[in-house]
Amino acid sequence: MADLPILGMRPDGSGAEADPVAAPLLPLKLYITGCATEQEMNANVTATIERGYVRFNEYLNIELGRKVHLCGSGPSFRETWKEIPAGDDILAINSAIGFLIEHGRPPKYAMIWDAAEICEKFATPHPDVTYLIGARCHPKVFERLKGCKVVVWHAGGDHNILEYLREHGIEEPLVNGGTAGVTRSLYLAYAIGYREIHVHGADSSYSATGDTHIRGSLVPEKDMQIFVGGKWFRTTPEWCAQVEEIKLIYPIFGMPSMGAKVEVYGEGMFQHVVRIMKSDEARALEVARYTLQNAINGKSIHESEVQSQPLEANT
Repeated sequence: MADLPILGMRPDGSGAEADPVAAPLLPLKLYITGCATEQEMNANVTATIERGYVRFNEYLNIELGRKVHLCGSGPSFRETWKEIPAGDDILAINSAIGFLIEHGRPPKYAMIWDAAEICEKFATPHPDVTYLIGARCHPKVFERLKGCKVVVWHAGGDHNILEYLREHGIEEPLVNGGTAGVTRSLYLAYAIGYREIHVHGADSSYSATGDTHIRGSLVPEKDMQIFVGGKWFRTTPEWCAQVEEIKLIYPIFGMPSMGAKVEVYGEGMFQHVVRIMKSDEARALEVARYTLQNAINGKSIHESEVQSQPLEANT
C-alpha cells in the first residue's frame, strides 16, 4: 500500500520494460481544466430549461438499497458485461449504452453528461431505458432522445452553475463527483438510492491490444506510460485524473455513514488501484483525508502526496 499514492514515469520516457527501482520516477502532476467554457455550458443549460424537462428531484432514492452495475466503456467491458446476472439493474455511461442495446441487454438507466456536441453519438434511443442527462449536454443529445424517457440533473462544480440556477429560481439538487463519466456516475447512482455498486469498464488504461474503448474513441487519445502500485500501464493524462479521483471517492464510499459497497470488474489501472485500496482500507482513508486537507488548504488535489506526473504525451 505504501506505493499507492505515486503515479510515476522514467525521465527518459521508458515504459514497462524498465526497472522502477534502478532509477527515480518522475512524479506526475495533473492540472485539470474544463473542456467547455462557462458561456458554452450556460447556453446548453439555458436550452435545456427552455425546452422543459423531468426533474431529477423525483428520482432521489427511488432505488434505495438496491444493487446496480455501473458500466463504463473501457475495453474490459467487452468481456465483463457477460458476468452481469439477468435481471440486475444497469446504469450505462456513454458508448456502453449503445453497446448494451446492440447486445440485447438495454440498461435500466443511461447517463450522458459531457457538454460537447459530439456526445450525441452516445445517445442511442431505446423505449426501455431511462436517460439521466446532464442539463449541460448539447441540444443535439436531447434531439436524438426525443420521445424517450429523459430525466435531467445538474452537475455540481460547473463554472457558475449554482449562481445560474439561483438566478433562474431553480431549486434542484446538484450532483457532485469526479470529472469522468464513471467517477461522476458513482454519485449519481448513490443519489438514486443504489448502495451496492458494481463497476465495469472503468479501465483508465489501454488494453493489451491497444484498445481504448469498447467502440473506439471519439477523439484522438494521448499516450503515456505510468507506474503505480508495482505495475506499468499505458494510459492518458485524463485517465490518470480518473484514477486520482477514485483514490478519494472509494474510501469515502466505504465510510460507515455512506453505507455503500463498491466492487470492480476487469483489468486496468483503475481496477488495480481500487484493489490495492481494498486490501488496506484504513490506509486508503488516511490518504484520502490527507489529500482533501491539502485541497482545503488551497493546494491542488492532484498536486499533493497523491501525485501523478508530467510526461510527454503523443497525440
